[in-house]
Amino acid sequence: MRTISTRLRPLRLGAALMVGLALGTVGARAEHSGDVFPGIGEVFIKTEKAVGQLPKVVVTDKAGRVLLSTAVGGTQSDYFRIQQNTDGTLNPTVHYAVLPGPTPDSRAVLAVAAATGGSDCAYEAVVFGSNRGKLSLWTPRTLDTMAEGGIYVGDLGGRKGYGLAVWNFIWGNEAHVDPHRYKVWFYKLNRRSMVFVPSGTRMTRGRFASDTAALHELGLTFPNLTRAIPKLAC
Repeated sequence: MRTISTRLRPLRLGAALMVGLALGTVGARAEHSGDVFPGIGEVFIKTEKAVGQLPKVVVTDKAGRVLLSTAVGGTQSDYFRIQQNTDGTLNPTVHYAVLPGPTPDSRAVLAVAAATGGSDCAYEAVVFGSNRGKLSLWTPRTLDTMAEGGIYVGDLGGRKGYGLAVWNFIWGNEAHVDPHRYKVWFYKLNRRSMVFVPSGTRMTRGRFASDTAALHELGLTFPNLTRAIPKLAC
């Protein structure tokens, strides 16, 4: 069984921002689905999982032409390369959710790979989307968090606009199962380059047993989208 390092590494991300999105608006998907993206038309999104390779998400048009293809994972060395378990299942898995974009005529897709270990789950994710009829990767580098953390894409509130938030626990001298402090990384979407750029961080003063309680201390109310995607939960 794999062992997951829960030490928080510096988050590497080319562009991000914080959003406030009701869970009811999340169009969650698991393996393969069709959707309509304004300015592009009907597209098909599928996940690809090949042993020895990183999980991948591929977007094609109805003629089968590839509009975007991106790997999900890779910041933890080869840890996110797919292995086959003795029962035939694959680890990690990859799933995604289709979300509203920054404008009514845009869409965003959050794709998350989940690797299960002996005592925890590691998540790595990317965000891509459409803008003015074109698809592009909005996070040039992979997002990192754990099952105790979370990711949010949407309206961040407080006049901050459309963005991304990623949070995780900070492991101090306490045991793994004990309450931890939490840190949140915020990113803002550069509307010219359509890339998320860092816009600040916040850390809790107290230690908490759940990310929901940690976000509450910081006055943050947006949902954890990793828990809105079917089959992703650790």
